[in-house]
Amino acid sequence: MEFVAFIIALAIAYQALKGYRLTKQRTLWYVHFSFAVLSAGLLIDSLTGFLGILARTFRGTLSLTWIGYSIYFLAQLLAYSMLIYAYVSQTRTLGTTSTTIPLVSLIGLATLQITPAQGIRLLGPLEYHPIPEIILLFLALYIAVQTGMNYSSTKDRSAFLVFLAFLLLTLSHLFFILQPFGPLLFVIGHILQLLGFISLLTMLLRVTRSQ
Repeated sequence: MEFVAFIIALAIAYQALKGYRLTKQRTLWYVHFSFAVLSAGLLIDSLTGFLGILARTFRGTLSLTWIGYSIYFLAQLLAYSMLIYAYVSQTRTLGTTSTTIPLVSLIGLATLQITPAQGIRLLGPLEYHPIPEIILLFLALYIAVQTGMNYSSTKDRSAFLVFLAFLLLTLSHLFFILQPFGPLLFVIGHILQLLGFISLLTMLLRVTRSQ
C-alpha cells in the first residue's frame, strides 16, 4: 500500500509541476516540492519495510523499520511544513505562524533522537510510532482547517477536493495512532491516506486539463 501511495504521490508532484508551468501559481510549486519529498520518503519506507520482512532476526527487522520510518517521518515533516508555509504566505499571516513550524520540527527531531525505542515499536507485524504520528496529525489538521476555510469562502469544487484530501490525511494519522485498538485500524489508515492522495491528484488533473 505504501508503494502504491508512492506512485500516486509521484503523480501528484508531476501534475503540480505541470500546473505550475501552466499557471505560474507559486502554491503549486510548493505542492510539487512537498510531494516529491513525500514520494521519496514513501519509497524508502516501503523498500525498508519489505527488507524488514525478509530479515531473519527481530533486531534486523526493527532496525530496518526504524530507519525507513525515520526517513519517511522527516519527509512528511518537511512536506507538511512546506505546505503550511505556502498557505501562510498566501494569506500573509506568516508573522504569527512561522515560529510554530521550526518548533514542531525540532520536537520531531528530538523525539527520534531521544526515544527511538519507544517511538517505534512492533505490534506483531505492524509498526507503531505514536509520538511522530501525533506531530504529523496536528500539522495535517492545520492544513485541513486552512483548506476548509478556503473552501467555505469560495465554494469551488477544486478547493473542496483539496480540503477533502487533507481531511483524509488527518484521519489517516489518527488511525495510525489508534492502531493498538485493532490491526484493522492500521489498514484503514493506509486506505484513507491513499484516498487523500487520490483526491489531491484529481484536483490537479482538473487544473491542468482546464488550461
